[in-house]
Amino acid sequence: MKRKTLTTAVMAGLTGVAGMVSVANAVNVNPDGLGQVLLYPYYTARGGNDTLVSVVNTTTAGKAVKIRFIEGMNSREVLDFNIYLSEFDVWTAAVTDLEALGLGDGPGILTSDTTCTAPYIFGDFGGAVEFVNFQYAVGEGETVAGAETADGGPTGIERAASGYIEIIEMGTLEDEGVVDTWVTHDETGVPADCESVVDLWRTPADDAPTDGGGALGTWNENEGVGGDSTFSFNPDGATGGIFGAGSIINVNEGTMFSYNATAIDGFWGDGSTAHENPGNVNPGLGSSDQSISNVFVNGVVETIDWPDSVRAVNATLTLDQLMNEFNIESALGARTEWVLTFPTKRFHVDAAPSGSPFLESGAETPIPPFSETWTVDSPSSCDELSLGFWDREEQTPTPEPGDPGDVIISPPPPTQPPEEEPVFELCREANVIRFSNDL
Repeated sequence: MKRKTLTTAVMAGLTGVAGMVSVANAVNVNPDGLGQVLLYPYYTARGGNDTLVSVVNTTTAGKAVKIRFIEGMNSREVLDFNIYLSEFDVWTAAVTDLEALGLGDGPGILTSDTTCTAPYIFGDFGGAVEFVNFQYAVGEGETVAGAETADGGPTGIERAASGYIEIIEMGTLEDEGVVDTWVTHDETGVPADCESVVDLWRTPADDAPTDGGGALGTWNENEGVGGDSTFSFNPDGATGGIFGAGSIINVNEGTMFSYNATAIDGFWGDGSTAHENPGNVNPGLGSSDQSISNVFVNGVVETIDWPDSVRAVNATLTLDQLMNEFNIESALGARTEWVLTFPTKRFHVDAAPSGSPFLESGAETPIPPFSETWTVDSPSSCDELSLGFWDREEQTPTPEPGDPGDVIISPPPPTQPPEEEPVFELCREANVIRFSNDL
């Protein structure tokens, strides 16, 4: 199998925080790849591709994390659930075409990993869960959480076949009983009792017997935190220490593109825990309680207090220019694709129902730096970018003999009307830029 590196950009990755003072008190990108939030810039189940995803807990404490799969057109969720990692635990899954496998009607995830999740995907779903279109296709009187969600874009499930992934730590499990008794894998490689963890979210019937001395529904009744100290979280809050990676594999073509997730640290303040019901879309990138960012600018730490937490996250991820390499040499069979993902763009532009909390429905003006809003009547948001390129000797392409601009013989050919120069735009929230000799 040929191994290739997927060139990625999440408007991030070039900032560092090594040696920063009080870095835990401000949002920052961790150059070691460890954090409280992980951003995976791209997944795809199109064209025979599968995307393998992993998240690793590097600590000696249990972790409750939210994993969220987001379609790449307008950043509407297509699946999320909770994962409960034991110490040094790893969870893996593949984003794939479940329909092609006879396991569903479209894209979704497939896992053989036994790590505890809520709901328990390995034990209760046979390891396969389909993506859903509820966050971008529900209208005509139906609602999701009391609101219509149709955003004017395509409503089919095929829209969910590519996008990006967020993983957000919700809290560090303090109680050894929950971790050791239920979440930690036994000698067979299976969590000791994941169903008891799931039970903490279940709402029992009035006449249902309690389970485990009152455990049934405890997290549900206490909004996820658990008023009973038996099910408490570390008072220091979400302590970080998770990392992740992704690989896009095409077996038929014999290719694999791999990347590391961008790790954001300092997303939660000291003592913050945001453990939510698996059926709740929160927490998300807009849920942080931190409005201060730390970013290296020309080797100097720049600390800024922003009006809200989203702009603090933006500061750690934003670049005003991006440079990278490409190779499309036909003799080598070389191909290059860049991925540019804007994981907070939705907060700036989504003016469709159930969109950005910062924009009124139908708003015509986006929040900078983006230039167009996404509305039901205008379901796209494009931004023009300038693009320049050079070869290995710092040269830009020159006209071939006979092209306009070359020295020619007389008489000259007829003059053609000038063609408008094409505009380079990025219109998605997860964009794939393909380099090619053939337009």
